[in-house]
Amino acid sequence: MDLSSMILQISFIVMYSEMMAYGFIGQEERKCKYLRVDKLLKIRCYDMNLKEVPPYLKTSVEVLDLSFNRIKKLKRSSFQPYKNIKFLLLYENMIQSVEPGSFSYLTSLQEIDLSNNALMTIPLEIFQLPALRNLYVDSNDLMYLPSDLEALERPIQAPLEYLNIADCGLQDLPDLGILPRLWHINASLNPLMDLSIERFALMCNLKSVDLTRSELTPCQCQQVNNHLRVVEVKTKFVPVCLETLDGSKCPLPYNYTINSMDFLACKNSVKLAKKRSMWLFVTGCAGGILSVLLIMWLCIHRRRKKSVKKLRASALQRRSLVISPKNAINKRDHQLNYNNHNNDLLSCDTA
Repeated sequence: MDLSSMILQISFIVMYSEMMAYGFIGQEERKCKYLRVDKLLKIRCYDMNLKEVPPYLKTSVEVLDLSFNRIKKLKRSSFQPYKNIKFLLLYENMIQSVEPGSFSYLTSLQEIDLSNNALMTIPLEIFQLPALRNLYVDSNDLMYLPSDLEALERPIQAPLEYLNIADCGLQDLPDLGILPRLWHINASLNPLMDLSIERFALMCNLKSVDLTRSELTPCQCQQVNNHLRVVEVKTKFVPVCLETLDGSKCPLPYNYTINSMDFLACKNSVKLAKKRSMWLFVTGCAGGILSVLLIMWLCIHRRRKKSVKKLRASALQRRSLVISPKNAINKRDHQLNYNNHNNDLLSCDTA
């Protein structure tokens, strides 16, 4: 291969990559990839310069990756065809607005990643999705979230377990009501200068928290650490307090956290959830056992029915072969009459 042909090939590759980067190659040449991940149908439309959610995908998709595109707005009809989505990746787009009802069809959604977009709030309907466990909205300037949360219906329906609100310019943790299943919250890279210690009373099942690079006051730092140690939460990513304040300057937080009505209500919700899950487990086991017993009874009943049919059939066969005494006498008389008649005919012929 000569030098000129090599230069042409390299130039073509460079031009092709540039055309892909700036979107000059149409979607028909850059198709989404279909694959199976843990038996889930995944469609990967990663970095395709898309400006909207494509409406031509397979409707049975369960994992949809639309990250690194140029989507600016989510419409009410964006996800209407894809009601089976369980995991939705929308990070690194340009999403600025979300029409009401955009996520209302996603009743099976378990995880959504909206990080690194241009959102100024979180759509409140997200908090009412009945299966949502993991929510990522980090690296968005959520300046309108505190005021929008005033209209939030509490308690929320989403069983949130993991919440990432890092680097969102927040002055306080969002008030989402009681979160009995939440075990981790990442609120790092936020100022949190107005942090309310009461927010932690709503997270009674917390196991770890990330508050690194926040701007807590000395009293806030002390109160947060005291509360987290009492409830045995990992404080690895919590700022270390540089000074210890006495009770007159910084009161203990327990009246606002573990001794508050919100904390008790949260704990009661956890107990009710455990009882409900135990009851569902017991009823499920009982239903399974009853189903097995019913199937066994049906099998035994069918076998008995078949055996009874066979016995009846064999009995009928035996009955046709058995000759009763009365029938035997009648048959003998009939045979004698028949023989006498034949003898009479023979006598007549002889005469």
